[in-house]
Amino acid sequence: MMGINWRWLSAGLFLYLCLLVAYLPASQVVSRISLPDNVKVGNVQGTLWQGEVDRVIVNNIPVNQLSWDVSPWALFTGQLAVELDAGNMRDAASIAFNGPVSVSLFDFQAVSAEDFLLYLPVDRVLSEVQLPLPVNAGGRFRVNIENLAYSAQGCDQMMAYGDWLNARVAGTQGPIELGTFSAQIRCQDEQIVINVEEPNAFGLSMQASARQDFSGLSVKGQFKPDPSLPQEVHEAALFFGRPDANGYTQFEL
Repeated sequence: MMGINWRWLSAGLFLYLCLLVAYLPASQVVSRISLPDNVKVGNVQGTLWQGEVDRVIVNNIPVNQLSWDVSPWALFTGQLAVELDAGNMRDAASIAFNGPVSVSLFDFQAVSAEDFLLYLPVDRVLSEVQLPLPVNAGGRFRVNIENLAYSAQGCDQMMAYGDWLNARVAGTQGPIELGTFSAQIRCQDEQIVINVEEPNAFGLSMQASARQDFSGLSVKGQFKPDPSLPQEVHEAALFFGRPDANGYTQFEL
């Protein structure tokens, strides 16, 4: 009787395990994970390496058509590298994002990203932020993250550029269109810092900072509403004080 070729047996077993992992349905894994109460996952299709879920809800905020594509080669460098894609970039009412994200296999809190594009409806963002004054606003935030490094200590490095597209606020006679506002976003001293510069319809330049959970918000800047804006905007601006000699009103929140 021929002896057992252990080399071929080991190679066959290794190949079987590789195929098992490669084609393991993502739904089988997700169904066995204990998710937090504030996270709900819809219908999952595909494998762990490449798949899609029709909806993920986090804190009652839905993200539709989330797909992922994992790079197996990055695992050899100790990184879980995933290309993410979600939502509809053309739908102003939905959350959408696209780009690569990497997580260290040795520290799951170490996250990095480059060239990551994110769209957020303004009303959803404002509903999650405690502002000193109530704001009824619309439009869409677009954030282009050039690079991001996040660790257990928080945001270590970030350089991003943001735009408030089709900005508008509620007025007594209807929505007031404000056009586009642009900003630079970065991390500094364990805080997220946003710098807004002119030109924009509100003549606004300011610096806002907050902790990484968006608490402790502080804002300082100046504005000079464009003469083309409705009279109620100019009247409301007086609540922040009288303009200086150059027509700018200073404010601090």
